Amino acid sequence: MRRCRPFEEDRERELQVAQSQLQFSQRDALSLFEFDLQQAKDVFRSQREQLKRKLLETTRRKRTKIEKRLKALDGTPLTKSNVKVQTTEEINPRMARKKGRLQPKLLEKQLRKAQKRTMRDFNFRHLSDGVLPTPERIVHDVMDECEKLQRNRELQERERMTVEEGGNLNVQVDVVEDGQKLHCRMEDGELMEETFSVGDAVVLESRLSEEDFHGFVSAITSDEVKIVLVCGTHARVAIARLRSGQCILHKQPENIIPTDKRQNGQDNIHVKISTTGVATNLDELLRDPPDVRRRAATVLSRLKRKTTIDIRRGF
Repeated sequence: MRRCRPFEEDRERELQVAQSQLQFSQRDALSLFEFDLQQAKDVFRSQREQLKRKLLETTRRKRTKIEKRLKALDGTPLTKSNVKVQTTEEINPRMARKKGRLQPKLLEKQLRKAQKRTMRDFNFRHLSDGVLPTPERIVHDVMDECEKLQRNRELQERERMTVEEGGNLNVQVDVVEDGQKLHCRMEDGELMEETFSVGDAVVLESRLSEEDFHGFVSAITSDEVKIVLVCGTHARVAIARLRSGQCILHKQPENIIPTDKRQNGQDNIHVKISTTGVATNLDELLRDPPDVRRRAATVLSRLKRKTTIDIRRGF
């Protein structure tokens, strides 16, 4: 008894910790059960409303056919159905006036209606504020994408007219040394010439998406250039896209990345960065792609979590 009594306090403390952990797990399981139950109720309510609308539509079509047959038989005027049905002209009267043009206000109005219908069918109280995009944000993004497409179409039209008139494009791309190197010559205010070979670190600039993609040249053919991005994605760029100027290829400076311009209009600032965890050449990127590293980190995290749970269960 004298030997066991000093451990009595430790035993009581560990017992209290285990009981607290059990109560917390029970509350967590109960909250998850209530959430799943509410979500199932929302799905059931939504499916029931869809089935009801489908049955009403089927009944309306059958009733219309019967009324037409009765009218053809006795010549009596056709009675109107008591089921309210909106026609296409009633749904989009303003869109019919201006065909081919996207109306931001009308699109925002339709998005608000769709959002209200969705909120009636599903419970979004478990989502915090700011998670769901607002109709204004959706319309703004859609209009931005439309403007990008319009600018790209205008650029393609100008280049097509230049070629038809016998003019030369601002970008000249040639595959030299039997597909071993790619020579680009661009005139944009000043003459710039660059030669790319397999393994070079490059920056691919897209005029359509207005984004820059960093990676390494993996292969050069007569029709396209294959690039492995730093995220591990394999991309292909057609030579025709480079010649049209829709895609621009630049060499990436070593250990420096360009940051945004200052607000006072100064030149770009180049900051040296550490390359820890980032592939510095094509062979390293192909040997250890980022997606493999992410999967390995996930497995190690799960093993570590399982070990922690087993240790707690041992107590």
